[in-house]
Amino acid sequence: MDAEKTARARLRALLEDARPPTGGVPLDDIAKETAPLLPLLNELSEEERAAGDYESFQFRECLTVLTLLGRRLALLDLTPTAAVQVVQLALRAADDSEALPARRFAERAVAAVIEGFVLGREERVLQEHETGAAKHLGPIRIDDKIFALIISGLHEPSTLSEHVDALGRAMLDADAEIAIVDLSQLGEANRDRAAAMFAADEVVRMLGGLCFFSGVDARWKAAMADARIALDPMQITETFAAALAAARETANAATPGRTAKWRGLLDLLRR
Repeated sequence: MDAEKTARARLRALLEDARPPTGGVPLDDIAKETAPLLPLLNELSEEERAAGDYESFQFRECLTVLTLLGRRLALLDLTPTAAVQVVQLALRAADDSEALPARRFAERAVAAVIEGFVLGREERVLQEHETGAAKHLGPIRIDDKIFALIISGLHEPSTLSEHVDALGRAMLDADAEIAIVDLSQLGEANRDRAAAMFAADEVVRMLGGLCFFSGVDARWKAAMADARIALDPMQITETFAAALAAARETANAATPGRTAKWRGLLDLLRR
């Protein structure tokens, strides 16, 4: 068995013996996340660890992986105490002797893990915030014929696409004809977010309806151009109030509604 396999087996045994509080995360998963660190630790001799030449490539690489390990343990929802315990066990697993790891190096290793843990915790809080916010992005029914999709904050394009699809389903179920999509509070306009949001125009048109967009400022126009989305065919208004007024005017206008054939198709789609 080579040194790396020996270190992995020793780590697994140490984890089994210490039983750090993992919050339900299997010890095998902890061992798997920690495994990439072990060969880097094996490459550092006791003398090198004691000397503490932290500017060398080997040390920088090892400390970088320790930081990444801290981030991963935070994303797995371990506590800081458990994360520190895991790295201390990894240091012992990489050492053939029973002696404690060099103190200075152990302190630097723990500091790197804590640094990564803080970054991971911030990332996890942001993910939880976005997930919670996404649950409240559903379409809003304005009246019998009009739905609105108002999204605030920063969201991934895939999340935006899901809620544009939800807008289409809500309109289909309610037999609504007009949508308003407001972008004024949506963060970081870019090509992918523009493609996701302005897909609402096609979705609503497929339902035989009309989609108004509000809050389309210079940022979104630039993102549309980057995504090769033509601005002219879109129903663009400066504010949500203007979009709502235009939507109500359209809804009240004496324009031909959906044909009986189209309504029959909608009924089939609902089944």
